[in-house]
Amino acid sequence: MPFTPNAPQFLFENYTRNDKEWFKENKDIYEKEVLIPMREMIEYLTPLMNDIDPQIVCSPKKISRIYKDVRLMKDGMFFKKSIWFSLMRPKEPFVSKPEFFFWINPDNFGWGCGYYHIPTPVMENVRTMITDGDETAIKAIKTYDKQKVFNLDGEMYKRDRFPAQPDNYKNWLNRKNLAVVHESDDPDIFFSNDLKERVAADFKMIAPVYVLFAKAEDMETFKN
Repeated sequence: MPFTPNAPQFLFENYTRNDKEWFKENKDIYEKEVLIPMREMIEYLTPLMNDIDPQIVCSPKKISRIYKDVRLMKDGMFFKKSIWFSLMRPKEPFVSKPEFFFWINPDNFGWGCGYYHIPTPVMENVRTMITDGDETAIKAIKTYDKQKVFNLDGEMYKRDRFPAQPDNYKNWLNRKNLAVVHESDDPDIFFSNDLKERVAADFKMIAPVYVLFAKAEDMETFKN
């Protein structure tokens, strides 16, 4: 089933109320309007994820919990405003992995591929692959450059560390973190029956970027 306006409305009201009892009384709305469409999208994406990388784990358990971690409740808010899922290889404790992700919140929604926080050795592998002209890295950059769906995200260094490289390479090399992200607040897209098909098509198109990250990960594994 597609998302409806009830999904962002519920997330907004639940976050604003910050009331555990209200959430319990309205949990069926959360299940129907948020969780079921999320699960159906994961199910739809599973064959594609298996084609891109058989190690990627696709499961409803990859949907984030709506309750905040008690360690992060310094503001007194019990609930998260955003709900997302992250599809990735089995994750080691406290070690970020490249992932395909999708999120919704009361203000916007979006999807993408990349890191929450790329480990320094993996980032160095990515940079080396780019500067050495590795075919996987060049294909990823060419794929990104010719599309208009995703924006490259990640904090940039204040100083250009690779002045001799082409500008499109610098866009990757001078970042502390890497992800390609599509963000929207267009209700015609969000509430469309074709949303999951669009997400799948975009993930398939940008897959070479994931392949670059996965290869950089594997290089680090082989070192160890």
